Amino acid sequence: MYNDLLLDRLAVAPVDNSDDRIQELIDEIEELNSLLSPEAQQLIRNLRPHTVTDDVYEDIDERSSLGDRLADWIAGFAGSWRFIISFMLLMAAWMGFNLYLGSQAFDPFPFILLNLALSTLAALQAPVILMSQNRQATKDRAVAQNDFQVNLKNELEIADLHRKMDGLTEALTVQTRLVNALVAARRQELSATVRAIENARADGVVVGR
Repeated sequence: MYNDLLLDRLAVAPVDNSDDRIQELIDEIEELNSLLSPEAQQLIRNLRPHTVTDDVYEDIDERSSLGDRLADWIAGFAGSWRFIISFMLLMAAWMGFNLYLGSQAFDPFPFILLNLALSTLAALQAPVILMSQNRQATKDRAVAQNDFQVNLKNELEIADLHRKMDGLTEALTVQTRLVNALVAARRQELSATVRAIENARADGVVVGR
């Protein structure tokens, strides 16, 4: 499986920035047992050019229909003090006007027409609010999925940085050992040179005598 993935990644192809491609890479990375494996590193290099951070709300709003936007507006308006105060004023005006008209009122006491209007409003308002809540739940799921993709990519990048740091640390350790060996060899060479000079001087003194 991983050999096929590597051949597919190494193939020369244009960079695909589609969400399907990003999701495909993330799904394949999730199937790997180790994020430090060569297969994971290859997938990380393919995922790195892609941007997983996305404005989910903007994307959903762009695809929303007129009915969806109307449902959101009605749900927002119905859940505000402006709606409550306006509705209370409308009811007070309705009942006061009909009481003022007396026997000529179009909706005399006990205001049967008003009760019918209120029942109809409640019956229509409930499904509209449910539509808006369903859209909000869809947005929340999309945000959670986007957060998961961002967190996964961050985890992959951190794992890749750890791998590189381990490689640099190992290379630095090897270089330090090599430098220490060269310094030790140079010291031995200098010590041998100093001893040779001292022996030559001692031999010269003996000959001079």
